[in-house]
Amino acid sequence: MKVTCENCQTKLNLPDDKLETGAEFSFNCPKCKQRNVVRVPEKPAAGPSGTQTPRPAPRSDGDLEGEDEVGLGDFFEEGARPVMICFDPGPARDRVVAVAQALNFVPVIPANTRDALSRLKVSRFHAVLLHESYEGQGVQNSAVLRLIMNLDMSTRRRILVILFGAQFHTLDQMNAFALSVNAVVNTSDEEKYQKILHRAQAEYERFYRVYFDVLREMGKM
Repeated sequence: MKVTCENCQTKLNLPDDKLETGAEFSFNCPKCKQRNVVRVPEKPAAGPSGTQTPRPAPRSDGDLEGEDEVGLGDFFEEGARPVMICFDPGPARDRVVAVAQALNFVPVIPANTRDALSRLKVSRFHAVLLHESYEGQGVQNSAVLRLIMNLDMSTRRRILVILFGAQFHTLDQMNAFALSVNAVVNTSDEEKYQKILHRAQAEYERFYRVYFDVLREMGKM
């Protein structure tokens, strides 16, 4: 569902699958911080005896802030390319954030694994950049990677997933395929991150170009 901020006219995309028909909720514009109230259009529906389906109770900012797995998620400007960066705090994460910004992504840094999982469940990210030892979990035990692997394929295809670590050969396609990610990057190639991510992005878009073109024609992107 597309909405526009009443104050600055910023266009936002809200995840349709998280919106309750007929519900009313409020949110703060990520650009100007103006509070907006939105009502989701109702779809006529009759009960067993011909009565209308009860309308959900209005939702406030407080209601949304208290939600975890069923919230509306992050709000991004229309056309923005949010990227989740799952790196532990430090110079390595700072470097990846700077590269993401240079490539016109909108970096999103989760507070921890739980926060990352909650955001992934309710928000649409263009990419996920994940370090192999994020929060000490390791590749085999990574909760973030496991959630991504179990996503519905139509959702998974929309996310560029890049795994960083000391054990990988940068952009090794077989290695990436074995780990169910789109690309792998060796952390020793830090000075080349921008070129590497640009290439990974280009290869990802080329691979899914026809699929994405169809979605655009159907108005789903």
